[in-house]
Amino acid sequence: MTLAVVLVVAYLLGSIPTSYIVVLRATGRDIRTMGSGNPGTMNVLDSVGWKAAGLVAVGDIAKGVIAVVISYQLGFGDVEAVLAATAAVIGHDYSIFLRFDGGNGTAAVIGGLVALMPLETLGVAAIGIGLGVLVGSRRLGGLVALMLLPPLAYANQVPEAKLLGAVALMGLTVLKIIRFEGFSAARPGR
Repeated sequence: MTLAVVLVVAYLLGSIPTSYIVVLRATGRDIRTMGSGNPGTMNVLDSVGWKAAGLVAVGDIAKGVIAVVISYQLGFGDVEAVLAATAAVIGHDYSIFLRFDGGNGTAAVIGGLVALMPLETLGVAAIGIGLGVLVGSRRLGGLVALMLLPPLAYANQVPEAKLLGAVALMGLTVLKIIRFEGFSAARPGR
């Protein structure tokens, strides 16, 4: 299988509109007409609740994980695995099934990072979740986790391709969040 085919498969996998499917089955409504209108995990949490958001998070994280695993299973290296994760995130953000609409890619990025560097990603995720709960700001917890991942990965001597790929994936996601949602650590529930 060529890299181009892997990237197309990763994009299509990322395009599966998890939040749309879960919310439509749970409520009969389109998540894009609810809350912030963003078809992502956080809007599902705010608009529908924990159970639906949990299902969406698992599905969206799986997109990134599976894209990277497919790449590695087919014998590709770290650069190609990062590209597969990126394709899954692009699919999530610009789903062909939602007329190129989508979430901000955070959960798909997390999935890609878990598959690329599990120890570091799960460690900073635990810190970010704990901080988010402690201070009541998911956004601040997530930002701190993002800032901790590169130095931790560097300290653990994660290969350069994975480290640089992770930084690029996180940077693009942060820029998309800021562009479309803004940033305020003081916003309730964010």
